[in-house]
Amino acid sequence: MQNGLAYHFVIGNGTSTGNGQIEVGDRWRRQINGGHVHSDYLNNISLGICLVGDFNRDQPTRAQLESCEELIRYLRERCGKIDRGEIPVRPHREMNPPRWPTDCPGDVFPYSWFRRF
Repeated sequence: MQNGLAYHFVIGNGTSTGNGQIEVGDRWRRQINGGHVHSDYLNNISLGICLVGDFNRDQPTRAQLESCEELIRYLRERCGKIDRGEIPVRPHREMNPPRWPTDCPGDVFPYSWFRRF
């Protein structure tokens, strides 16, 4: 992509980086818009967190989920709240406009865990 990695954060699964290791992307460091959703508007107002893995085959590791939860809590504290309460957290397939559907994060992703946010 024009500005490199599309996400602000990447959470490793132990293959190339530590299991649950949070990597801070250049988009966060430079405080620039994401490129993770097929919508300029949504990329302007949202942060992208990528969990490494194929979640059509396997679920994220426990370490990834724990790190993701910790990161979401940190970002909510740092970025504040909105009028309706907490900042919403949504999986990619719910964020992409219907015109550009995506399978991400996958069919075996633990959506019940994710709904706690």
